[in-house]
Amino acid sequence: MRRFWRGQIALLIAFAMTAAASAAETGTLKGTVVDGAGKGLRGTIVSAINEDQQKSISVLTDVQGRFILDQIPPETYVLRARLVGYDDQITDEMDIAAGTGNKSAKLVMQPTKDLLAQRTGASLFGELKIDDEEQRMTFKMSCTYCHQVGTFGFRTPEEPVDWEVMIKRMDGFGALHPELKKTIVKKLVDTYSEEAPRKWAKWTPPEAPKGKALALRVVEWDMGNKRQTMIHDLELGNNGLVYAVDMANDALVSLDPVTGDRKTYRVPGGKEPYSDEPMTMGPHSLECDAAGNIWITCAIGGKMAKFDVKTEEWTMVSSAPDPARRGIYPHTLRVDKKGVVWYTDAGRGVYSLDPNNNNVRKFYNLPNEDQAVGEGIGESRGRTPYGIDVAPNGHIWYTKLNGNRVGRVRPEAPDGDIKEWNPPFRGPRRLQVDADGMVWVPGCGSGVFGKFNPETEQWKVYDLPNKENQFPYALNVHPKTGDIWICGTTNDSMFRFIPKTEELIEYPMPSRVTYTREIEFGDDGSVWVCNSNWPNRHTERRLGSIIRITLDGTVDEATDQSRAVAAAGGD
Repeated sequence: MRRFWRGQIALLIAFAMTAAASAAETGTLKGTVVDGAGKGLRGTIVSAINEDQQKSISVLTDVQGRFILDQIPPETYVLRARLVGYDDQITDEMDIAAGTGNKSAKLVMQPTKDLLAQRTGASLFGELKIDDEEQRMTFKMSCTYCHQVGTFGFRTPEEPVDWEVMIKRMDGFGALHPELKKTIVKKLVDTYSEEAPRKWAKWTPPEAPKGKALALRVVEWDMGNKRQTMIHDLELGNNGLVYAVDMANDALVSLDPVTGDRKTYRVPGGKEPYSDEPMTMGPHSLECDAAGNIWITCAIGGKMAKFDVKTEEWTMVSSAPDPARRGIYPHTLRVDKKGVVWYTDAGRGVYSLDPNNNNVRKFYNLPNEDQAVGEGIGESRGRTPYGIDVAPNGHIWYTKLNGNRVGRVRPEAPDGDIKEWNPPFRGPRRLQVDADGMVWVPGCGSGVFGKFNPETEQWKVYDLPNKENQFPYALNVHPKTGDIWICGTTNDSMFRFIPKTEELIEYPMPSRVTYTREIEFGDDGSVWVCNSNWPNRHTERRLGSIIRITLDGTVDEATDQSRAVAAAGGD
C-alpha cells in the first residue's frame, strides 16, 4: 500500500510539473459576456479563433456570464461570443502572450433580429409537414443521411426541377415511400422556398446551456477545401496524429493536434484531391489495427485499403471474396483482437478480412426479414447493413439501417450462427457494445437510443428531447466512464448519457451546421468527432472539421466550482 501511494504522489508531482510547464508556455484569456443591461449571459459559447491556424478554442460562460480560456498558445486571435437569440459579438484581433501575458475582455450582446439564421436542423425539419407517419419516416431516413434539413444551404434550390434532382440523388438506397415521391417536391417548395419562412410559426429559442453542460471545452480544426470536402469519419492514430477520410476527395487526411500540421494522402485509384473530378473510391470509414495501420472502406470503389502510417504505402484489395466481383458499398469497419477486419457492405451483408491469412475475405449471408426475433417495427425498402462492432467476447454485432434489425455473428461457429433481433424503434445505425456486453443502438429514425441485453433479449429505450426531429447518427461508449456519447446530428450538439443515473446532458458545438457521424475517445478521456455535412456549402465556413471535446472548461463538473470565479479571486 505504501508503494502504491508513493506512486500516486509521484504521478501527482509529475502532473503538477507538466501543468506548470504548460501554463508557462501558454496564455489565458478571461472575461465576461453580458446583455445590454449588463446582466451576465450564462451558457454563451466564447471562442478564441486563430484564422491563420484555422483553429478555435471554445468554452461556455458560467451562471454570471464569466469565462476563462486558458492553455491558449501564444498567437493572434479574435474572440467571438455566440448565444442563440443574440447577434454574435466579435472582437478585434488580440495577441495572446505566454505566462503572465493574460488578456481580459468584456463582450456586450444584443438581441438578434434574424432568428432564422440561428435555427438548427431539428427545428427547421419540424416545419416540414408530412401527415402520413410512414411517409414522413421514409423521408427522414432517406434525406438526412448527409446533411441537416432546412438550413440555409438546404434551401438553395430555386425551381421545382432543382428539388426533383436533389430528391433523386438523396434516395440512393431506395427507401423513400413511393407515394411520397409524387408529392415531396411540392412540399419542399412550399416549406423551404425563399418566401416560405415568412409563413412559419414564431420560433422560441431554447434555454441556454446550464449545469454540467457548462464544463464544455471544444477545440476545432478546419479541414479540407472549400470547393468540396466531406470529412466523413475519423480515427486516433497511435502516433499522436488524428486521421480522417475526405470522402469527396478520395483522400486520407491527417492532423497533428499539437502543431496543427495537416497532410493529405491520395487513395490509390482515386481522383486528384481537391480537383473538380468526380470521386471514384469514396473512402468512408477507418480503423487502426494493433500495429497502427489504418484500414479503410472505399465505398464507391468497392475496395478495402490499408495505409501503413510508417512507410505511407498502400495495400488495396477487393472488398468481396470473389476476385471477379467487387463490393457494392463497403461501409463501416472494426478490427478484432486477432487483427481480423470486420465490415458491413450496405448493398450485401457482413464480411471479414484476415490480414494474418493473405487477406482472405469471407462473406456472411444475413437472415431474411421473417427470421428476426421480436415484434418491433418492420423493414422498409433496402435492407442496408450498416453499423458494426466487436463485443468483449469476440461476437460481432451489426445493424440493418432500413432492414430495421440488430444482428450478431459468432465467428467461432462455422456458419457464424447469425441471429437478428427486431428493435422497437426505426433506423438502428452505428451501434456499440459496452464492457458488460450490453448493446447500445441509436435509432436515428425515431430520435431515440436503446440498450439491448443479449442474455434476456430485452430492450430499454430512451428518448432524446424533441425526438421527432432528432437524428442520432451514431453513439459510442466511453471506455473509462461508461458514459454513452451520442451525435446530436440535427442539433449542432453532442449528447452525453450517464447510465447509472440516466441523466442526459446536451453540449452545444461552436459552429453552425455541425453534422457528426463518428465518435472516438483519446487516452486522456477526450471525445473526438468530425463535422462532415455534405454538401460542405451548408456549413458555416464551407469546410469540414475535426473536433476535440473535454469537460474541463469554465465549470469543474465534479465540484460545480467556476474556474472563472477562482481566477477572479471570487468564492
